[in-house]
Amino acid sequence: MLLLLVLAATAMAVARPAFADPAWGVKDRGSTKYPAGGVAAAAGQAGSQEWPLVEDNFRVLGHSDLGGLDTNGDVWVHGAYAYVGTWSAPCDGRGVKIVDVSDLENPQLIGRLGARPGTSAEDVVVRRVSTPFFSGDLLALGIQRCGDDPALDEQTFGVEFWDVTNPTKPTKLGELGVTNGGGGVHELDLFARGNNVYALLATPFSEWFDPVPGGDFRIVEATNPRAAFQVGEWGAGMQGFAPGPFWGQGSFGATFAHSARASADGLQAYVSYWDLGVLTLDISDVTSPTLVTRTRYDADDDGDAHSVAPYTTVNGRDLLLQNDEDFDPRSPAYIRFGAGGFGIGSESPGAPALWLEPENRISAAVVKAANQGCEASDYPASTAGRIVVVLTLVDEEPACLQQEQEAAAEAAGAVAVVHEVMSETTSPQWSDFGEVGIPVLFTDEATAEGMVAAGFATLEAQQPSWGFLRIFDAATGEQVSQFDDLPFVRELPSNEGAWSIHNTEVRGNRSYSSWYSHGIVALDLSPLERSFANAPRLVGQFVPEGGVSTTPFLPSGVPNVWGVAVREDGIVFASDMTSGLWIVEPLGQARGGRR
Repeated sequence: MLLLLVLAATAMAVARPAFADPAWGVKDRGSTKYPAGGVAAAAGQAGSQEWPLVEDNFRVLGHSDLGGLDTNGDVWVHGAYAYVGTWSAPCDGRGVKIVDVSDLENPQLIGRLGARPGTSAEDVVVRRVSTPFFSGDLLALGIQRCGDDPALDEQTFGVEFWDVTNPTKPTKLGELGVTNGGGGVHELDLFARGNNVYALLATPFSEWFDPVPGGDFRIVEATNPRAAFQVGEWGAGMQGFAPGPFWGQGSFGATFAHSARASADGLQAYVSYWDLGVLTLDISDVTSPTLVTRTRYDADDDGDAHSVAPYTTVNGRDLLLQNDEDFDPRSPAYIRFGAGGFGIGSESPGAPALWLEPENRISAAVVKAANQGCEASDYPASTAGRIVVVLTLVDEEPACLQQEQEAAAEAAGAVAVVHEVMSETTSPQWSDFGEVGIPVLFTDEATAEGMVAAGFATLEAQQPSWGFLRIFDAATGEQVSQFDDLPFVRELPSNEGAWSIHNTEVRGNRSYSSWYSHGIVALDLSPLERSFANAPRLVGQFVPEGGVSTTPFLPSGVPNVWGVAVREDGIVFASDMTSGLWIVEPLGQARGGRR
């Protein structure tokens, strides 16, 4: 559990990218224009700091490296200025970068705001508001703890409000701490409704780990930004949806609020709640958010609802474009046994992928280790060549680490390990791993005992998948379409890079997604107009050059586009984690579809 807690407290701020092993192979460079060589060829330049520019139906207008001092987070554009957040590592607390983009070909970094040691400031929103207490351009900034300095244990983390009516002289108006000693606000939104202004906050895992627990989703009234206060909250645990923070599905099963977004009328909130899907909450009464519906995953999906963009078709159908951020391409595996016995298993990231086995599966006799499978003596002589089931405790102290169980099983000659996870609060998944040369799965008690009773089982991998775009009916929460048709997104092994989607924004019937090493992906949404929605159509792609990394978590030379913002005139702003701010113009079909 310790490693999962560390991931939750630090890397889960973005589900830290796990870059594919370059030893898995790279393609020839080919053309630098997509799709004739395109991003597949560009991936061949990973690590060289010469990843070539891809401009398919896009034209670069301007670029700024933003000084190259830190790692970039999200981007927001308001008027003639762009605001770029700062990702956690290297935890230098530099706050938000302010960029003058009045000359699109020559963006200029003019200042910063929100600098605070031991924090990151990843998400930022600016709105024009007018209340009896403040009129002007109001900026809301999410503040998260970053780093292990003990002095941070006594601090609170939350949201800051700034007057950026004159961006050359930003003025801090106020702040509100919402978590104590850790956590903070990862993503947020800001909106006006009537005479009031509200901020919607996603405070990941605060319900589970904060000393003063509150729902992972918070509503703050900022009508007077100098004296903001919390008015409402919602939490999956308090509502009975999850017994613990690491309850979910896939290789990182978890239930926490990652992102929050207001509807256009400010009466609903869309809260991306990882494996629980995207929740639509009625916030007409901000003191009592109420669940309306949520998007739903199938049992064999990997979950990971990261963020969402609403979209209404010309026929008036409301859809949700949901970004699933997933950096482990191993999909949940099928476990078959006996006469129709069936279960689901998640794989360990430290073991060989089941997908790489002949025919993507292992079929073998099944034995169960004695005790908890920590010692060589726990394995019968018949273990060699078989799948071994080991009892794995979570809610009480185990006799040994998972990696010790796996090493003992491999030494006994097992061809695969299946952990029988016993927990009322945590779904079957890894918590630690070491070097092991056989596939490792985690499953529930019923499936594991069914395997043992049957005496024979087949472990079958699904097609791999990084995170991609799912489209849901907003009224029912049912999935109606998806888009995953890009190089490497459905491949294992993959080229070096991070091939998951991150954020999406909509302009007319075009969507623009920040897709890490795939850059900005432009989709035509008109196929969704049909009664039986077809998949969106790829109409353009922009991939920036790689930059120089300031953190050990990201390689230099590899594009990692985090944020995307689309101005009213259709100009797209992209924040790359290492190379800075890119300003691009969609061309041809990538620009079409205004309405």
